[in-house]
Amino acid sequence: MKSLVKYFIIGFKEIFSNKVLIISLSVVNLFLISGVVYKAVNNKKELNKYEGLKSQIIEKMETKLVIEENSSSDSDAHGVTKITNCLKKSIPKEELSDNLLNIGKQIEDAMNASNLNFAFKYKDLYTGFSLSYNANQPIFAASTIKAPEAIYIYEEAEKGNINLDEVLTYTSSYYSEGTGVLKNTAFNKNYTIRQLVGYSVIHSDNAAHLMLNNRYKVQNIREYWQNKGTTSIYKTNSPWGDLSANDAAIYMEELYNYYLTNTSNSNELINYFKSAWKVISAPNGITIANKSGWSDNSLHDAAIVFDDNPYVLVILSSRGYTEYTSYFNQISNLVYDFHHAYWDEKINRCTNISE
Repeated sequence: MKSLVKYFIIGFKEIFSNKVLIISLSVVNLFLISGVVYKAVNNKKELNKYEGLKSQIIEKMETKLVIEENSSSDSDAHGVTKITNCLKKSIPKEELSDNLLNIGKQIEDAMNASNLNFAFKYKDLYTGFSLSYNANQPIFAASTIKAPEAIYIYEEAEKGNINLDEVLTYTSSYYSEGTGVLKNTAFNKNYTIRQLVGYSVIHSDNAAHLMLNNRYKVQNIREYWQNKGTTSIYKTNSPWGDLSANDAAIYMEELYNYYLTNTSNSNELINYFKSAWKVISAPNGITIANKSGWSDNSLHDAAIVFDDNPYVLVILSSRGYTEYTSYFNQISNLVYDFHHAYWDEKINRCTNISE
């Protein structure tokens, strides 16, 4: 049945329209439930009291849990639509199992165990279910700011507004220390836009980023992403700036949707991101597409995890030491556990519906 469910996930992902209802919660308060959830319940009276208290706490959460309502018909000769509708809906927040809440508590504990001042966002790309922690807090973006620039360029190229084979000249005015390959090459050499985007994403090339930013202008990139719901990207006219975990999740989900168009350009771009340097390691060797960034005061990664049911994972911090990557990987592994436990529960629910 599990393989059948995966078939439905792939085959029906783009058939049915959805209506998304976003309910505000916070991973911080999400995990407050753990102190209540695991008390022994000895009789019916205590059980009712426990359920009431759990419901009250859930209503006060600040994390984002997305519940998706499907607008398609419930009738189907083979029960396909019922299963699909079930899979596309998030588990209601008040029905999250103790196991899921426990893993969530472990995620919070991992973030609190360091002095990295984390911001965090996890989002399941099929149901829209998400967890977040300090997700609206802007943090200096460092090189993660190169990701929304790259996605903007390729999506505008897809519309015919940008020519990826246009040539720009690398001059001394773009020379930049730090990461990249152009700093080691001769001045007055020409590079195509697609080459520069590749350097910017794969090698985190600062000079390539400055050339692209000068060509397409901060104002245009900022407006593009504001129209998609971001609030902190390119707030000033500087080629650098701040970023929130929510904003990073928005542009990584946009990248995933662009990847699904399966054009030659979208495949080229996703391969750039798959080849980028990673702070977050892929659980169990799963492919991820990401853009990381670091500076003296920041260490970040924003990724699409290409699991059977893909998800976005964003981890931002206000410490710039790559030796702290172990915390990122600990959180990544816990999120992977949460994601799989979540889908195991969904599959069990939806299998019962079909019977």
